[in-house]
Amino acid sequence: MRIRILITAAVGLWLPLAAAQAVELDAAVEAKRLADGLTRLCGLWDWTVHSHSRNHREAKSKIVLPSSQAAGIEGPSPTEIRIYGDAVYFRWDFPGGYQEDSMLLTENRRLEGTFRTSTGSVGAINGKKLSSCQAIGSGAPEGKP
Repeated sequence: MRIRILITAAVGLWLPLAAAQAVELDAAVEAKRLADGLTRLCGLWDWTVHSHSRNHREAKSKIVLPSSQAAGIEGPSPTEIRIYGDAVYFRWDFPGGYQEDSMLLTENRRLEGTFRTSTGSVGAINGKKLSSCQAIGSGAPEGKP
């Protein structure tokens, strides 16, 4: 009986590792996926943060995605962005801590999701795109003729 438990435990540990090793990511495909996602996010966003941990306090601000340099607009930007389809992860590093946001992008115009901070605060975030980045080589906003 003990041997059976040990074998089951060993197989249980080995199977996820074998599957993880089988996944090989193509660097070029990943770079294109990230670039396409950043293009969809690029612009000025109206940001509303609702903290469930701080008496349901709300804070409104304007942020620039993916960065001030990329968007050509001054404003706060996350230190890390990961994009998987419509799922978006942001990390914001601040003096003394960080915030992680888990968001869903809808119609390339809305971001909705939740956040948690290094101090334990949690809450909801809503973002609405106010303007898109300028397309390289043209004066028109991205996605517009």
